[in-house]
Amino acid sequence: MPARHRIPTLIAALALATVILFPVYWMFVTSMLPTTIVLSRDPPLVPPLATASFAAYAEVLARKPVLRWFLNSAAVTCGSVAIALVVSTLAGYSLSRYRSRGQQAAGFVLLLSKMLPPTLIVIPFFIMFTTFGMIDSIWGLMLANAAVGVPFAAWLLKGFFDGIPQELEQAAMIDGCGELGALWRITLPLARPGMAASAVYLAIVAWADFVFARTLVSKPENWLLTVGLQSFIGEHAVDWTMLMAAGSLSLLPVLLLFLILEPFLVSGMTQGAVTS
Repeated sequence: MPARHRIPTLIAALALATVILFPVYWMFVTSMLPTTIVLSRDPPLVPPLATASFAAYAEVLARKPVLRWFLNSAAVTCGSVAIALVVSTLAGYSLSRYRSRGQQAAGFVLLLSKMLPPTLIVIPFFIMFTTFGMIDSIWGLMLANAAVGVPFAAWLLKGFFDGIPQELEQAAMIDGCGELGALWRITLPLARPGMAASAVYLAIVAWADFVFARTLVSKPENWLLTVGLQSFIGEHAVDWTMLMAAGSLSLLPVLLLFLILEPFLVSGMTQGAVTS
């Protein structure tokens, strides 16, 4: 990029980042201020040091089983990501490498299922889980969130597999690898950026799930964090300070996930793998 374009581009990027991150900043500020100041006509953008306090975070952990909700959400997220990532990897590889009519029909069905909103498919899930005794089950939420995330993740991974030359797999099979061996030893290591991006997407879908968690689970000890946050909203009042404190805590696992997977979220690992 020419030097004369760097400063305007940087300013535009900072402005865009400010607009996008302002709700997160305001949630954090709200968690530090008393409700009377938050609901005033002119709330401060920068919290005054005299009134700012982290007491809401300690109060949230003391009054509500937030840690239990965290563990439930973490278990559902990890389980659904593991299940969906295996299924979507095989589905994406199949859609990329095979061009039969059956594969095209399966890809169309996956794409069509992604267009269905969760509010439409939650009723069939509820009937099915009631039949098999999986209501109020963490395992049931894992399967439900995995089923919702697979269609998009499969198509996302298909795009990454399309960018990996098949000559690499053919060379591995000439050297003695089977088709699954070439997939495991050659293709999957090169597809790590796509798998990391899919894992981030699947984790966000599972972590932010509310429809399935509210419908398929009724016991408070099995609530996810999203359902637990709703308990701060009363019939006549909302405890904004505690609600924003719990919401701020709920962002930490997602930020940690991005920090861990950020090195893998770079595409183009196969550039130069095949020379002409």
